[in-house]
Amino acid sequence: MSRLLHSRPAVLPRASVALALAALCLFVGSSHVPAPPRHGQTDVLEALKAPIATLALATPQPVAPSPTLAPTTPQPVAPSPTLAPVTPQPVAPSPTLAPVTPEPVPPSPALEPAAPEPVPPSPTPVPDIGELVTLINGYRAENGLGPLVTSPALTQAAQWMSEDMAGNGYSSHTDSLGRDNLGRLAAFGYDCTAYNTWCGENLAAGTATAWETLDAWRNSAGHNDLLLNADFAALGIGCAYNRGSTYGWYWALELGGQAP
Repeated sequence: MSRLLHSRPAVLPRASVALALAALCLFVGSSHVPAPPRHGQTDVLEALKAPIATLALATPQPVAPSPTLAPTTPQPVAPSPTLAPVTPQPVAPSPTLAPVTPEPVPPSPALEPAAPEPVPPSPTPVPDIGELVTLINGYRAENGLGPLVTSPALTQAAQWMSEDMAGNGYSSHTDSLGRDNLGRLAAFGYDCTAYNTWCGENLAAGTATAWETLDAWRNSAGHNDLLLNADFAALGIGCAYNRGSTYGWYWALELGGQAP
C-alpha cells in the first residue's frame, strides 16, 4: 500500500469496487452503533475510506478511441523519364579546298645586254725622249765624261726597235726579223764594221718615264758600263707604248763611237 500511496492513485478492478461498496452499504445501514473502535480499528477504517476517495478521483476518463488512420496510399512514383538516346548531329564535312593554282608569273622581259659605254681611247703617252738625253749626259758629266750627240741613224734604229718590241710583246736584243743590234744599225745606215767603231745597245721595258728608265740602267752593271763608256760619241733613243702589251712601255738606246 505504501508504494501505491506514494505513487499515483491505484485503479481497482471493477469487481473489487463493487464488493467494497456493498460492504460499505451494509455497514452504514445497520442501526447498530458500533462500539468505539478499539485500538487499531481506527487505522483500518481510515484505510478503508482512503480508497473511496482515491477511487472517486481515479475514475478513469473515457479515452477517445484513437482515430483509425486511413491506410496511407503510397503516392505513385513517377517513373524516371527514359532518356532518349542522343543522336549525334551529323557533322558537315569540311569543304574540300581546291588546290591553289599558282598564278602564272609572266616571264621577265629579256634584258638586252647593256652595250658598254664606248671608252674613248686614251691618248698615247708621248715619251719625253729629249729629257732622257739630258739625264744621260748629266750622269756622264757627273762621272767626268763628255756628252753624247744625237745621231739621226741611231735614233731611227732605236725607234724601230722599241715599236717592234711593243707590237710583238717581247724584250730582246734580237728583233722580230732575227737581227742583232749590229744588223739593225747597218740597215738604218750606221755600219759599225765599216766605221770600225764601237757600238752598243740598252733596252728597257715597263718603265714609264725617262727618270725611271735611267735609274733602271744605272742599277744594272752591264747597262751602267755602256752609259759611262768613254769610247761612245753618239746616241739615239726610241720609245713606244702599247696598252695591251706585256709591259706597256718599251725603250731602246743605241750608242756609237762615231759622231754623225
